[in-house]
Amino acid sequence: MAGQITPKNNNAWDPENESWDEYKVRRSEGQMGTGQPNSQKNARGLCPNTDKPKRGCDCRTCINRRNRSKGRRKQNMVRKKLGIPDRKFHGADAHEENWRSAVRIEVKAGQQVGPISTRFKKAEAQSWENVKNIEGGKGKPFMMVAMPDGETDGIVLFRLSQLKEVVLGILENWENPEEDKY
Repeated sequence: MAGQITPKNNNAWDPENESWDEYKVRRSEGQMGTGQPNSQKNARGLCPNTDKPKRGCDCRTCINRRNRSKGRRKQNMVRKKLGIPDRKFHGADAHEENWRSAVRIEVKAGQQVGPISTRFKKAEAQSWENVKNIEGGKGKPFMMVAMPDGETDGIVLFRLSQLKEVVLGILENWENPEEDKY
């Protein structure tokens, strides 16, 4: 074979006697499919530490796995409800920093947001009680603004399901600030 450069063959493939596909099959004999076996670390089944089902195991590894899974599930839900487009490579969607959004977003889930949720629900219930006698009040979306002591900048909270109504309401307030609408 004059003029042809043959690459150094370190993978035990003999191109004279077997095709590349045959070599791949031989190389991965005893494994699932033609690639590497899947990791069992995150799969269902028994915990390797306690031999309990991973779903109900109380070891730190299983608790962390469930928390991470819940966080990713909630992030994905938020991303879809906000209308943020998918990335070409879906692994990039796993972190809010990589989302193609004009707004920086941080999604929190689990027990750490329990106190925030409790305060929001109490404020929402109070608002519903107060709008019973106000005409047109029940049709408005609810938004809570938290103003901590010693701070002049508030924190806005509202239900994700009411996002569009809240944004449209705020835009309406900004466009017609002097009208007495209600």
